[in-house]
Amino acid sequence: MKKPFSLLCAALLSAGLLSGCGAETPPAASGGDTDNTPLESIVFTEPVRGYHWAPAYLAQTLGYFADEGLDAEFLTVSGADSSTPVFTGDAQFGLRGVEMALMSNEAGQGCKILVSTTGRYPYQLIGANENYGTVESLRGQTVAGGQGPSSAPQAFIKAILLHGDIIPVEETAVISMASAGYLAALSKGEIQAAVSTNPWSARQLLDAGGVVIVDGADEAAMEDLMGTSTYELFTIFTSDAYIAENPETVQKTVNAIARAIDWMNEASSEEIAKNLEPLFEGQYDELLFSAEADQERGLHTATGYHTESGFAAALALTKLSGGISGDLPAEKIYDESFLQNAWDAIEK
Repeated sequence: MKKPFSLLCAALLSAGLLSGCGAETPPAASGGDTDNTPLESIVFTEPVRGYHWAPAYLAQTLGYFADEGLDAEFLTVSGADSSTPVFTGDAQFGLRGVEMALMSNEAGQGCKILVSTTGRYPYQLIGANENYGTVESLRGQTVAGGQGPSSAPQAFIKAILLHGDIIPVEETAVISMASAGYLAALSKGEIQAAVSTNPWSARQLLDAGGVVIVDGADEAAMEDLMGTSTYELFTIFTSDAYIAENPETVQKTVNAIARAIDWMNEASSEEIAKNLEPLFEGQYDELLFSAEADQERGLHTATGYHTESGFAAALALTKLSGGISGDLPAEKIYDESFLQNAWDAIEK
């Protein structure tokens, strides 16, 4: 018998909410000869500096933004909503999860995802040890992840529990906790499982005796859980207002990011880590491990586009977490016309 979450995903797909993306076609991709022109500054906000947004960082370190006449600054916003500066005009672009665009648009803050930087769900639910290596073993226990009930990690936990016929919160506690606190809480028995959001965090938990319960990059597991093997969680977005007022800059930004994706498709893990390190000072070993895990598990996107099944799962998961109450069509969330222009230029 199909579980409630799987049914919700299937209903969203069949409801016709996922067709269409993008507004009017923006200006065509440009080459950006900037030898004698000052670079235009653009600011990206982020909740954390994270490997899964690698194409945005690489567009800067590889010089692709400069080729387009741009210079990017990445501003980490801690303790507040990192998307707010994009809506107030203090930043031009944001690095966030897909659920942010869903919640913002339902709340009336128009924004569009321009590029998705991951193609599979990069999270893993990891049990403390072999005694907590199955979903059923978490019944009556405590699972940690994310900052708040509407966060993507907690939505992942709730979907897994529901799929295992366990009622979240009522039958298994789901609590907020930063990943830095996982190891101590697991060793003290305060939690029995936690959601790892990146390969390095997963490695630490597994080295401490943890056991993977559900791997979001496992195609069969995700097909069973969410009805899709794709899930474009990590994204790059901007406001509708900025698109309307600055389409040329948006196009140049996406051009550079598409080139970075194209470069990543052929680069070695060592090359990726080396070129990310200027924005991750002193973290080469972590970057290399993340790049190797990324390539092994197929987490990054090869194109930057979203999939219909991935969007259906994102809708269902965000509704499950309480982040949104209704259904939103893809064209309110994505504008991939700039990305199409960029790929057209690259492939000429």
